[in-house]
Amino acid sequence: MDVRPPIPAEIRRRVLVEAGHRCAIPTCREIEVEVHHIIPWSECKAHEYDNLIALCPTCHSRVTKGKIDRKSVRLYKLNLRFAHDKYSQLEMDILFELVRVAPAGVYWMPVMLIMLKRLLDSGFIVSRHTGVRIRSSGMDQSPITLHVTDKGSKFINELGIAEL
Repeated sequence: MDVRPPIPAEIRRRVLVEAGHRCAIPTCREIEVEVHHIIPWSECKAHEYDNLIALCPTCHSRVTKGKIDRKSVRLYKLNLRFAHDKYSQLEMDILFELVRVAPAGVYWMPVMLIMLKRLLDSGFIVSRHTGVRIRSSGMDQSPITLHVTDKGSKFINELGIAEL
């Protein structure tokens, strides 16, 4: 029988700070929390930050009983990550969609590219002109298509969430 060692204090602290010392499920947000292994300890035998999430006892029980599935828990963890990370939820939604529809791409208006500047600067997406020309109020409003790059696809795939 394996004896489960305690979660190292520094990892536990990171998980709790990530969630603001509250349950990671946004509609719950209880302050009494436990640290949960997304992939159960019995399967992974490791305390890794990316596999840990703060949950209240009620939500923890619901996850353990399968009432909240593992994919959902990973998404809650991902949402916490983006609350503190470089890319906005809009940027991540666009990136997930571009991976899903590749290579077709998504139409976008050039004037709105500023909303995706960090994705463009990171080399995760590229924009291409569609060839359609539209002028309105003296401005070029010609649509472009956004496409995910290999670097962007790799970033999404490394998140470990298949088929969002």
